[in-house]
Amino acid sequence: MKIFPLIKLVLPIVFPSWRFFSSIGPSPRIDLAFFKNEGESPEIWIPFRPIPLQITIGQHLTRLFHSPKWNERLYINSCAERLFEGGDSFYLTEISKRLLIAIEQGEIPAPENARFMQFRIRAIYSEDTDANKMGQVKDELFLQSPTYALVNAEVNA
Repeated sequence: MKIFPLIKLVLPIVFPSWRFFSSIGPSPRIDLAFFKNEGESPEIWIPFRPIPLQITIGQHLTRLFHSPKWNERLYINSCAERLFEGGDSFYLTEISKRLLIAIEQGEIPAPENARFMQFRIRAIYSEDTDANKMGQVKDELFLQSPTYALVNAEVNA
């Protein structure tokens, strides 16, 4: 019986290689800002769905099987990564649509007098260095969106 060839085939399944990617690209971060009048410059940016600093074991287990907000965040990050690669306006529209829905549903509380929203995408990346060394982490503004009117702006005004 030839077990060695079988083990050779099974080992990569049990212990997958971490060489999925030839390189690590920039990681997107999305921030939101609200303001009352169109044309104002945003002063305060708030992160979109920041990673919680601490969660319980029960929350970990639940999130393994059911985490629609985290999955949507991954989708939005994928859209931002497509924009990094030169993607078209579809991805910008998709991000704005999902952010406006989150605001409308009350997940992201808009300030009382806010009538408009804007978001920005920052690129977090590490400088190129030798293999197995971490370069200095850079945080650069990649894109600042146009202004979007809030759906319930009349209610907030």
